[in-house]
Amino acid sequence: MPQWYCLLNGGHSRKLRFLDKLVILTTLIFVSGLILTMLPEEGNEIKNLSSIFKAFHDCVRPKLTHLEGNYEQFWYLFTTLTEGCDYLEAYKALDIRTVKNQDEIKYVALPHQGEHLTMVTLGIGRDVNAEVKLKELHPNIEFFGADPVSDTNKDLYVNTLGGKYFQYTVREKYEKETTRHIGADYFFKNVLRKDRIDILWIDIEQNEYPILEQLHSDGLIYKKGVKICQIHVELHKNLFEPKSEFEIMKFHDFVWKLLEDKKYIMMKPYHVKGFNFIRTFIVNVSDKECTDLYLK
Repeated sequence: MPQWYCLLNGGHSRKLRFLDKLVILTTLIFVSGLILTMLPEEGNEIKNLSSIFKAFHDCVRPKLTHLEGNYEQFWYLFTTLTEGCDYLEAYKALDIRTVKNQDEIKYVALPHQGEHLTMVTLGIGRDVNAEVKLKELHPNIEFFGADPVSDTNKDLYVNTLGGKYFQYTVREKYEKETTRHIGADYFFKNVLRKDRIDILWIDIEQNEYPILEQLHSDGLIYKKGVKICQIHVELHKNLFEPKSEFEIMKFHDFVWKLLEDKKYIMMKPYHVKGFNFIRTFIVNVSDKECTDLYLK
């Protein structure tokens, strides 16, 4: 074989190897760049939350860390320990108002403008005074109420408030054998046909925990694509079984999951000691549809 051919062929091989390396290097640079462009988005999400969620987290978590795993103490000391976290500077981004019914004060964050809102009441309890006052504050609200007892509740919710009434007990999941029970995810998505609930009030006597657990990133309501922007809820302890630790364990785990999930802040907790339950106000500070409405 002529020497000049070997030299040319060798040069061609070296060129091919160089081109192969160049392709691999270009691919690596492209993939690395793609990964880097994705990372700032996640970082920006956390950064955007820092003004309000970080304030909540940094105030609440240190006050509770020593009680992690101590369910009884966590329940009884939670409201006292976190009381000072209700007046954080970051919370001024929310326009929080109060509305009162016969026996309690409820909190609500109003939107910036006159946007149309969807509100759901789970457990009407023969009292719509707070809903009526909320309607006066923000008339552009569509009301949906569910309660298994139609006596009085239907008349109040439909005729006094102008809302839509459903004779259901809304709970963790649908139960075929009990026609009056319906899953929360199914109720929101399939009955109401809503992907966003702006205001949710829950007073359903011990069934609140299974519903609240569905709000987390691994929960059924979240997976169904239903956004809950704000919640006022009663969290009960030992309502039917006085010696059981079931509810206080659920409360403990829900709060810690809330801190880990970085989606909601928990405000205005109030321990009603005579009846042994905690009322609290929970706000979604991670979903853009919600924050665009409520955060300044």
